[in-house]
Amino acid sequence: MDHISSRFRRTSRKGALSPAPTPVSARTSADSRLAPRPSTDSPPVLSITPTTTPPRSSHSSQSNHSIFPPKSPLNPSKFRGFHFRSSHKRARSPAPASLPQPSSPAVVKNDGTDTGGRVGLEKAREPFKIPAFLAMSEQDILAKYTDIVWLERERMLESMTNPSPTFKYARPDPAFRTLDRYANIQPWDNNRVKLRVPEGAVDYINASPIVLNSPLDAEARPPHIYIAMQGPRVHTAEHVWRMVSEQLESPAVVVMLTETHENNLEKCYPYFPHAVDETMEIGEDDEFEDGFRGQVKCVNVEDKADGAIEMRKLNLHIDGRDDDMEVWHLLYKRWPDFGVPALQDIESFFELMRLSRAKNASERNPRIVHCSAGVGRSGTFIALEHLMREVESGDLERYDETHEVDAADLVFDTVNALREQRKMMVQSEPQFLFIYQVLRKQWMEKYGVEDSVDEPAAKRLEVGHDPFVEE
Repeated sequence: MDHISSRFRRTSRKGALSPAPTPVSARTSADSRLAPRPSTDSPPVLSITPTTTPPRSSHSSQSNHSIFPPKSPLNPSKFRGFHFRSSHKRARSPAPASLPQPSSPAVVKNDGTDTGGRVGLEKAREPFKIPAFLAMSEQDILAKYTDIVWLERERMLESMTNPSPTFKYARPDPAFRTLDRYANIQPWDNNRVKLRVPEGAVDYINASPIVLNSPLDAEARPPHIYIAMQGPRVHTAEHVWRMVSEQLESPAVVVMLTETHENNLEKCYPYFPHAVDETMEIGEDDEFEDGFRGQVKCVNVEDKADGAIEMRKLNLHIDGRDDDMEVWHLLYKRWPDFGVPALQDIESFFELMRLSRAKNASERNPRIVHCSAGVGRSGTFIALEHLMREVESGDLERYDETHEVDAADLVFDTVNALREQRKMMVQSEPQFLFIYQVLRKQWMEKYGVEDSVDEPAAKRLEVGHDPFVEE
């Protein structure tokens, strides 16, 4: 990689560092940076021309009241035993648990305990029924995706007509667009990560804090927290490491869901050292004139999940700090540019989730998740991991009995909550549909029910090669 060779130096040990260069004169971000690529390489720009909104279903949405609240550990072993396909055929409904047979008739409650009575056995517990929102047709699911898009269009229209900087969906300063990879993908101004730079300097990075509370038991289950980020460009690569050093604890985790180049286009600048003992220098030009300097060194590289995951152990050293940071960088290599992972690759996808949790310092420590724009693949990863916990908990067993079936849809509510925190999360119809399919498979496997929908295991949903679809 000739274009980045000046930033990387192969070393065998950490050496002494030269003093920070003499500060240069202040400069603005707009006159020293490259402009985003033309829209032909960007996701589609949503039309926000006022129009009559078609009728939509009534759905609840979540709001983000706090950033990065405390969490408790999530058991990563829950995902180890999940397989899409069984090795043998099973009944459509699970058989009732076998009950003890007393010598004299007894009343057995639904939970299987003996009441000591003598009037006989109560009716055995009926098998669990799959929640209605996981049993919808593809047509109904795609109709709900249309509702998601219309809700976002309404938010964007409001952001154009409401000039208040305190408005929840206020747009960032247009001058920041020189730092974006795509001209139509920016964070909401009131929900973006702000770099800790000197007063008056540009604190912008295209990254959004994400908080998702459990929709079924928010008191017992800690929220999932992330930072969704765009794949950096050449002049924003160092901003990533400044953000890591400011926002995360050690050990930290970065999940990368795109290759650096796909279809002969740069999707993400190679912002990290690739080979063992390779070192990347940070802050040599003292961009913010605050003396922030350091190095990122690749300590180890390991393939996981039959090569689907490249796991790197990185060491982040910041000059003037006593302790270095340990950063685990997980590159997932089997998510196509126009689509979703093939079902035969889903186990490696779950392994990626498990590793990202296991390597993280704590559940209070946000994980950085990014693809190219930081909305499509990133949003799908976050939504799936969040909702899979709800299926695994068992709280969906009687879901339809305690919820208004016509309005209850955890997938819809989760994706809408994501888009309230970052625009265009779960960017395409196939990604939206993929979330339902994976959760349905997980539910069927958990309760030993064979799915009546015949879906070839190797089939991959394709978005169609639309040049305006980024992810």
